[in-house]
Amino acid sequence: MCNFKTLNKTSNGILLFCPKNRTFNLSFRNLTFNFNSEELYDFIAFIGKIDCDYWENEYKNSVYPKRIPIPTFQTNFIILLDRQEVEELRFLLDFEKKDEFLKLHQIQYTLILN
Repeated sequence: MCNFKTLNKTSNGILLFCPKNRTFNLSFRNLTFNFNSEELYDFIAFIGKIDCDYWENEYKNSVYPKRIPIPTFQTNFIILLDRQEVEELRFLLDFEKKDEFLKLHQIQYTLILN
């Protein structure tokens, strides 16, 4: 059993570190990933290079509201995200930054102006 250390957390995900096994667990929405440090940094680099504008334009006529693909090794399985999910995932994976403020779209609150 591992005593996980929370590295970062958002409204839709959490990034955990297991010191015993030196592994990372990323849970985001309904997805869960287990990484060693090399795999995690490769995934961070991949997510950081996604061009949201390109993919949204490429699939502008898609029937799916989520248009940004994340390929997997399983050829019949692709993860689809929207721009806000990609940005939240980037924030979640940027666990080395400290004292950063939330952006407006990250606050899940209904604002009522009176």
